[in-house]
Amino acid sequence: MSRNRSPLCLPALLLLAACARPAAVPPHAPAGEPEPSPEAWVDTTLARLTLPEKIGQLVFPWIRGDYLTIGSESYARLREWVVEDRVGGLVISIGPPLEIASKLNLLQQMADVPLLVTADMEHGPGQRLDGGTVLPYGFDNGGGTEFPPAMALGAAGDPALAYEMGRITALEARAVGIHMTFAPVVDVNNNPANPIINVRSFGEDPERVGELASAFIRGAQEHGLLATAKHFPGHGDTGVDSHLELPVLSVGRQRLDSIELPPFRAAIAAGVTGVMTAHIAFPALTGDMTPASLSPELVTGLLGDSLGFDGLVITDALDMGGVVNRYGPAEAAVAALKAGADVLLMPPDVGTTIAAVVKAVERGELTESRIDRSVRRLLRLKARLGLHRRRTVDPARIPEVVGVPEHLAVAERVAERSITVARDRDRLLPVRPLGPHRVLSIVYTDDVDPFAGRAFQAGLRERFAEVQGARLDRSAPPARLDSLRVAADSADVVFVSLFIRVVDRKGGLAVPEPVAALVRDIAARRPTIVTSFGNPYVVSQFPNIGTYVLAWGGAAVSQRAAARALTGQAPVTGALPISIPPDIRVGTGVHLDTHLAIVRPEDVGMDATVLAHLDDVLDSAIVSGAVPGAALAIGRHGRLVRLRGYGRLDVRGGFGAATDSTLYDLASLTKVIATTTAVMLLDEAGKLDLDTPVARILPEWHGPPGKMRVTIRHLLTHTSGLPAYGPLWRELSGRDAYLRRIAAMGLESPPGEKVVYSDYGMMLLGLIVERVSGQTLDAFLEQRVFGPLGMHDTGFNPLEWEHGGADDASPLLDRIAPTEVDTIFRMTHLHGVVHDENAYAIGGVAGHAGLFSSVRDLAVFAQMLLNGGSYGGTQILHAETIRRYTTRQPDAGSRALGWDTPSGLSSAGDYFSTRSFGHTGFTGTSIWVDPERDIFVVLLTNRVNPTRQNHRHVPLRRTVHDLAQQAITDMPVVARVDVAS
Repeated sequence: MSRNRSPLCLPALLLLAACARPAAVPPHAPAGEPEPSPEAWVDTTLARLTLPEKIGQLVFPWIRGDYLTIGSESYARLREWVVEDRVGGLVISIGPPLEIASKLNLLQQMADVPLLVTADMEHGPGQRLDGGTVLPYGFDNGGGTEFPPAMALGAAGDPALAYEMGRITALEARAVGIHMTFAPVVDVNNNPANPIINVRSFGEDPERVGELASAFIRGAQEHGLLATAKHFPGHGDTGVDSHLELPVLSVGRQRLDSIELPPFRAAIAAGVTGVMTAHIAFPALTGDMTPASLSPELVTGLLGDSLGFDGLVITDALDMGGVVNRYGPAEAAVAALKAGADVLLMPPDVGTTIAAVVKAVERGELTESRIDRSVRRLLRLKARLGLHRRRTVDPARIPEVVGVPEHLAVAERVAERSITVARDRDRLLPVRPLGPHRVLSIVYTDDVDPFAGRAFQAGLRERFAEVQGARLDRSAPPARLDSLRVAADSADVVFVSLFIRVVDRKGGLAVPEPVAALVRDIAARRPTIVTSFGNPYVVSQFPNIGTYVLAWGGAAVSQRAAARALTGQAPVTGALPISIPPDIRVGTGVHLDTHLAIVRPEDVGMDATVLAHLDDVLDSAIVSGAVPGAALAIGRHGRLVRLRGYGRLDVRGGFGAATDSTLYDLASLTKVIATTTAVMLLDEAGKLDLDTPVARILPEWHGPPGKMRVTIRHLLTHTSGLPAYGPLWRELSGRDAYLRRIAAMGLESPPGEKVVYSDYGMMLLGLIVERVSGQTLDAFLEQRVFGPLGMHDTGFNPLEWEHGGADDASPLLDRIAPTEVDTIFRMTHLHGVVHDENAYAIGGVAGHAGLFSSVRDLAVFAQMLLNGGSYGGTQILHAETIRRYTTRQPDAGSRALGWDTPSGLSSAGDYFSTRSFGHTGFTGTSIWVDPERDIFVVLLTNRVNPTRQNHRHVPLRRTVHDLAQQAITDMPVVARVDVAS
C-alpha cells in the first residue's frame, strides 16, 4: 500500500494522450493565416459557446491524480465532464508527477476549450506531486518538493524564503500542467482553538501575514503559476471546521479592517490572481446567516467594491458542510454566482450544477451577460497562460524540474530556519550526540500514518548510541502507556514528538488525555523535550514541560531539521509568529547557535555546482570500487557546506550506509589528532619541552651518545633516526614490552639528519605523554580534548565504550566501518578493532594508531584549530601553539611538528595553500586545514576493506581536495608554486 493514495503507484502512462482520440479537436487558424491575438481568441471562443457550455466553463470538479486506464469507469466520468459538460477547469489531487502530467495531457487533448488546472499546494508542490511510499518495503517513490506549512515561514520570518517557495511551487506545478494554486492562506490565525487553519496560516500578526503572503504570490506568479488568496474575508478566528458545519463570527467591519482584511489588501496590491471565499457567516455585516461565499454584500460589495479586487473569485469547495448542510447543490451554485463568484469549485454533482444555473438564467434569476462576464475573465486567464497556443506539457522535462536537489535544498533551509524553541527552562538544548547514552523517543500521531516520526527517529539514531523508539496513536491501551513510563525511568533523556496534523473534517487537534497524562508523568521525572510537528498550541496540555520545540509540520524536511537542531548540528533561530496560551508570547524564541551549522555554499563564498561535482566524484569512486564508502566534512568561515556519508560501510549485505556519524579507524591521523595534541597541551603547561632529550623522560632509552641526543622535536618531525616500521606484533604484546624494544633500538641515521616517517617515533611519543601526564593517553585526551569539545564519537577501542569490554553486541558496532580481511594475524574481517597490528598488540591505545572517530567530530576538531584553539566557548589550545606546531620545520622536508604540510603530489592536492597543514591515515583517512582560505576538509574512508592492496584512494583524495578549493569564489585560488609539474 502507499501513503494517502492507491496501493501501488505504477510508472506513468506517458503515451496515454497519444493513444486516445480527443472527442473534439480545438480550432486552429487555417494554414498560412496568423494566429489570433489572445483577446480575439477570447472573443471567438466565448461567441461559439452555448449557455450550458459557458456555465460548464465555470465549474471545476475534483479529480484524483492516479493512474488512468482508458475505458475504465473513471475514464468515462472524466470524459463526460470534459467533453460533454465542457468544464472549464479541474482540481487535481495527489499523484505521481508523471501520472498527473499524463492524465492532464489526455484531458487537455479531449477538451474543446483548454482546461485551467488547479491544485491546493499550500505546502509546496510535494503536497500534490507525490508518488507515495510502497509498503511493507518502505520504497519512497519520490515526487515534488514538499515544504513545511506556512506558519513555519512565519517562524523563519524571511520574505525571501516565502518568495522562493512560491517560485519553486510554480516551476514544478507548471512542469506537470498545473496552472493555479489555491495558496497562500492569508487568514490571520488568532484563535488557538481553530481546528482547520492553525499552521496553514503565516501567523497572528496581520502585517506579517500580508508581507509573507505577498512574497509567495510574487514568487509564484513571476514564474507562471497563478496564486489564490484565501479564505475571504478571514477564517483565522473560527472554532469550527467549515468542512463540517458553518462557522459564525460576530465581528464587525472595524475588527475586519484591523485584523482580517489587511493581508487580503496586501495580496491584492501584490497582484494576486484569485481570491477564494469562505463558507463562514458574518451576521454583523450581512444581517443574516448567509455564508460569505454566497453573500453579495461580502463578495461584490466588500471584496470587489471596497477592496477593489477585479480578479477571479473562487468559491471554497461546494461539497463542504458549511454550505451543503444548509443549501442544496443547485441553490448553493446559483447563490454563489449571484454573489459574484466566477468559479464553482468542487460541486457535489457537475451535471446537476450546470442544469441548475441554466434554469436560473432561463427564469431570470441570473442573466447570461453575468455568466459571460465570468467566462470572459476565465478565458483571459487561459490566454494569459498561453493555453490557447499550447495546453500540454512535455513529460521528458519533468525529472529535470520536479523534486530536484536544488529545490529540496531550499525546503531544507526553510525547515531549518523555522525550528523554534518556545521554552527551554531546564537548559536541555542542544542535546549533544552521545552525551546521554540512553534515549527514549516517543512518537504520537493522531492519524493513520506509519511514516510519522520516521525521519526524526532516524536522525536521532544517527547521532546517539542507544535510542529506544516507540509509537503511539489514539488506540494505545493503558498497558502500553504504563510500559513507556517504566522505560522512561531508565532513559537519560526523553524526546516526545507530537504529530497532530491539520486535516479537514477531523474536528479537533488535541492530544488524548491518557497520552497527555503520560507525557506529564514522564516530564515530572526525567529530562523531557516535547516537539510539536503540527498543532503548536498543544503545549497547554503539558504545563510542566520545561522544553518545548515547534517544527510546525510533519514533512520529512521538518523532521530532519528538528533532529539536527535538537542535537546541536544546526542553529535554532525561529521565533513564534503566534502567542500560545497561557503565557508564551508572540516573538518568543530561544536561539541556539552552533558553531558548525550547515549552510548554503554561497553563504560562505563557495560554488554549489563545483561541490555537487565533488559528490559525483565520490559516488563514482564507490561504484568503481576505489572505496566501499566515505564520509566528508567541508567547513569554511565557521560553517559547514558538506557533512554527509557516501556509499556503504561494506560492499557485502548486512551493513548500513555510511553517514556523518559513521566511526572510521583513523590510523595515522591518531598521530596528530591524539598524540601531537597531547604534546601541545603538555608543552603549554610547561611539562614538556620540545628540545628535552628523550632519555631525560624515559630512563629505558639508552644507547650510544648519538642516540642520547634524540629530542621530542626529533620525534615530532620524524628526524629521530628511528626505523619506519617493523612487525613487532609477531613477537610482542603490551605497553611495557613495546617500550623496552623501541627504547633499545639502534638508529638508522644520526638525529636531525634525515626524515624517515616513523611509527616507532610516534608510539614512543604516546608513551612519553603517559609518563609525563601520569594518565593513559586515552584518558588524558578524553579529559582535556574530546570531552570538552563534545567529541563523543572519538576515542580508542570503541567496543569498550559501552560495556567495559569488547562485545560484538555493542550498539556502536553498526556505526563502525569494517576494515581489512586480516589473513596474516587475526584471521578475521576486522570490525571495531584497530587495523594496525602494532597498535592492536600494544592494547589498542597507541601514539601512532588506534583512534576511531567520525567526520562530525573531526569537523569540530578542525574548526577548533581554525578558531585559534577554541570552540563553543571552550579554549583547548593557544593560537600561538597551533601556529608553531603547524609551521613547516627547517631541515624536515614537508614536516611541521607532528603535522605535515602540502608539497609536490601531496594528498592535499594542488590548491591547498602553503600555510596549510594536515595528515593522512593508512586506512584511507585524511584531514587538511587551510588557515589562509579558512577552510578544512575531512575525508574518511575504509579503502583497506577488503584489502590494503587497493590504492585507488590516492588520486581520489587529491581530486576531492582540489575541488573543495576550486569551489571557493570569494578570493583567488591558485595552485601552489611548489607543485610538481
